[in-house]
Amino acid sequence: MKLLTIGAGKASNIVDILAERGAKVNNINLFKTFAIVPSREALRDLKNIEDKNKFYAIFREGRTDIRSAFNRILSFNELFEVSLVICDPTDEFSYKTSIELANELRRATEEPRLCLIIAPKIDTVQDIGVVFQRLKILMKEFDYTFLFEKFDGYEETLVKSFNVLSLVGEIDARKRVCGEVVVDTSDFLNSLKDNSLSIIGYQGVTLPHKILRKLLKRKYSEVSAERTERMIKMFESALNNLSARVDIHTAKKSLVVFSGDPDEITMDGIFECIRMLERLNSNVAVRYGDYPILNARSLDVVVVFSGIKKFKL
Repeated sequence: MKLLTIGAGKASNIVDILAERGAKVNNINLFKTFAIVPSREALRDLKNIEDKNKFYAIFREGRTDIRSAFNRILSFNELFEVSLVICDPTDEFSYKTSIELANELRRATEEPRLCLIIAPKIDTVQDIGVVFQRLKILMKEFDYTFLFEKFDGYEETLVKSFNVLSLVGEIDARKRVCGEVVVDTSDFLNSLKDNSLSIIGYQGVTLPHKILRKLLKRKYSEVSAERTERMIKMFESALNNLSARVDIHTAKKSLVVFSGDPDEITMDGIFECIRMLERLNSNVAVRYGDYPILNARSLDVVVVFSGIKKFKL
């Protein structure tokens, strides 16, 4: 899934990370990264985004004019399936620019428009009030909206989880390997509820080297059981490592994606994770799949919850 990724104001630091560490297939970054910022200092702070993809926009009296920057972004003729605008609602420039980008994308493109909102930690009812007013407006302006609170290390979780999601539907021509359950861009989009809030749960583990695993010479049944148990434990951890403190019992849709060495992903593990999710919320519509990466040392699971109705302090 190729994403036209635009950072607005202070949220551009996330795009800068994706420019360096975004998932690649056939040696091509799936995130087509751009940034629009209100100062020369902010331009200098972005070290990884190509210079031609960084734009300065004047911000006066609460208004910003991004038409020139946006037209230049489209002039690159990047191929993308989804647009992703990254916004910090506490930054006035970022918030106003994101709304302008939503309007420009609606006018000029037909692809789904996602907004990734980077919010401060929501510790009190007052915090919810401040953030939620802008959240509601952004949810109306974009087709789909994701929320991340600024927990310690949130950047790492964000990059790893969106890397996994960006890989759905992609084929590495050199590896020619298929997952247990194929999941593609349409599955991802169909797991999101229109004009509502979505959040992500993530967990990753590092595995011993494959040669070491083979040297252990255990019976197949024992190895399979170990892999299934690992997947279940990872899934449980992902449910406790959510991008925002919300009530996932109110979600209407969900997506579960495992990514890693196909030998480490079992159907028993996937199906048990689905059953756990359905026991947690019997009304949620679940989609699932995996993205195989031959000989990968890491195994990751991402759980998307969409249609969230309540925060949980």
